[in-house]
Amino acid sequence: MAMASQELQEKLAVGELSRKALGRVFRCFSEPRRVFGELAFRPTFFWVLLLTVFLSLSVQLILSPRIDMEATVTQGMRRAGREVPEEKVREAVQAGERFRTIGLVLAPMGALAVTLLLGGVYFLALKVAGSEAEYPAVLSAVAHAGFPPSAAQSLLLAIVASTRQSFPAQEIPKLLQSNLASFLGEDAPQALVAVGELLDVFNLWYWVLLAWGLAAVGGVPMRKSASIVAVFWGFWAVARVALAFLR
Repeated sequence: MAMASQELQEKLAVGELSRKALGRVFRCFSEPRRVFGELAFRPTFFWVLLLTVFLSLSVQLILSPRIDMEATVTQGMRRAGREVPEEKVREAVQAGERFRTIGLVLAPMGALAVTLLLGGVYFLALKVAGSEAEYPAVLSAVAHAGFPPSAAQSLLLAIVASTRQSFPAQEIPKLLQSNLASFLGEDAPQALVAVGELLDVFNLWYWVLLAWGLAAVGGVPMRKSASIVAVFWGFWAVARVALAFLR
């Protein structure tokens, strides 16, 4: 009898911890700094990673059927300055149609992989900065920092996309007009477009939350965590510009 009572108490305790962990994900919208302080002592990431995957899948289910594959292929080839025979265009469109279903699986898995990778990158960066934070705590901060802007962006993107019958994939970053690239003309240099897509309202929101989160779980000053975020995204901007020049 005593053993059964102890098992029940343990199950209730686990359930309470699970509810608190789920609550943290949504409290990141209203009190992120308090949530990051809690994560420094008790890292949790199951719910936020699960919701990140679900969010990515939900958006793909709305976007994927509306992508005009022929317009996507044609526009991509035109931007590359290539003249391709119509037969090759049809083959590329058919390949894109086959990839459409696979993309529904790859996109959520990609979102999960990116979050895990960023957790590792920022974990190493904090170690270089002298932090004693462990990977689970850093991963928790990275995942929770990314959820509010991703959720807001995904919801708005789904609403706007649902009002359109079809569009080429190249238009997706411009649907919300939340970044500088969305205000550039079609003839704008691709390097400028690459940087403009990074300067997005939702990215700025994410960077602020991320700096707070890394400072909390890493036990480092805010200026140091902000510098880590700035350096990483600066390198990413340079890499995108370099790729744009190679196209």
